Amino acid sequence: MRGEKGFLILEILIAGLILTSSIAATMYLFRIGFDNLERANVSNTLSSKLPQAINLIKNLNMEDKSGAEDIGEGVTLKWEAKLLDQYRPITKIEEANILSTHELFIYTVDFKLSYKNTSREYKLNVLQSKTSGVSAEAIL
Repeated sequence: MRGEKGFLILEILIAGLILTSSIAATMYLFRIGFDNLERANVSNTLSSKLPQAINLIKNLNMEDKSGAEDIGEGVTLKWEAKLLDQYRPITKIEEANILSTHELFIYTVDFKLSYKNTSREYKLNVLQSKTSGVSAEAIL
């Protein structure tokens, strides 16, 4: 009978060790799951703001060359525009060519969306039309 009392204490110690390690492993798995959930949340937030960012970029004044905008929910947009080409269309009417009152500009825009220490970079080509202050001229 005396040998069985010592065996009972040893069983309790081993059971406590197993229980403690099981709790530690469960807590670790919860932490990993929370971290993955947070990364998925950040990714979803950035992805949901991309169409809004593209629409905003299309309406920006590209002559500013660069800028930063807050587009809500803690997401920031930083952009930089480079002029690729500009063109003023010519319309042929009978014997004369007439310059359009509009000029076309093609820009390439590099932009970055940032949210909670995560950022994604994108590139977009933008076509903008601006009215010239000059009236249509005939070129013979």
